[in-house]
Amino acid sequence: MLKAEHVTKQYQVSGGGHTMFDAVSDVSMELRDGCVTAIVGESGSGKSTFARVLSYVERPDSGRVFLDSLEVTACGRKDLRTVRGKVQLVMQNALGSLDPHQSVAGILEEPLRLLFHMGIEERKRRCLELLDMARLERDMLRRRPDELSGGQQKRLCIARALAAQPQHIIFDESFSGLDVTLKKQVLDFLKELQTKLQISFLVITHDLDTAMYMAGTIHVMRRGKIIETLENPRSFSDFQEPYSQELVKAVRSKRMALQ
Repeated sequence: MLKAEHVTKQYQVSGGGHTMFDAVSDVSMELRDGCVTAIVGESGSGKSTFARVLSYVERPDSGRVFLDSLEVTACGRKDLRTVRGKVQLVMQNALGSLDPHQSVAGILEEPLRLLFHMGIEERKRRCLELLDMARLERDMLRRRPDELSGGQQKRLCIARALAAQPQHIIFDESFSGLDVTLKKQVLDFLKELQTKLQISFLVITHDLDTAMYMAGTIHVMRRGKIIETLENPRSFSDFQEPYSQELVKAVRSKRMALQ
């Protein structure tokens, strides 16, 4: 289980001297093993900041984060490497998160070498398994990220995350920028993968439709706070908060535009 207790993260206001604002404000949340959770909200709501705190890319200013019984916020450098292997972050900009100078093989081998100290032959075998899991062709190993399509880049980021054998994967707006057909393919692939591997997924998205399609638990975030949480919502009418209803309206408008 990955758990946040009363987490707050502050930043200095640009041009505001010493004025601070809460990007995340007193947020508590549990990500249960083997489950899919979503956080939905508009850009600037604090979703991505919270994702970085959960994956310990950034430290919270107050509050605590736990991975099972281990308090991540009190970890030393050695334990943090383990934590970062168990909690993987897949970001929105797939190409930007991949080293352009590395081949696909190099990208996949790096976590295998650093986290598990695998030998060359074992790394090669595991790379092929990861490509198969991500439904990528095996002849892609020698290619570089900019030689792949957008969908292939997304799948490579997922394969790299899987290389760490994580308990939790956080997808931070990872499906933005994909056309409707490709997005559906990626989401269906992830649902199948999650069911097979029983990894916990946290889906960070501005799109309530994506959250409803993927997750059993949905948290609505606004201005750094969780304002509504639903367990297994059956329809958009389950959302009661006025802000949540605005997100529902945005989904319906998008659907009408696609008709």
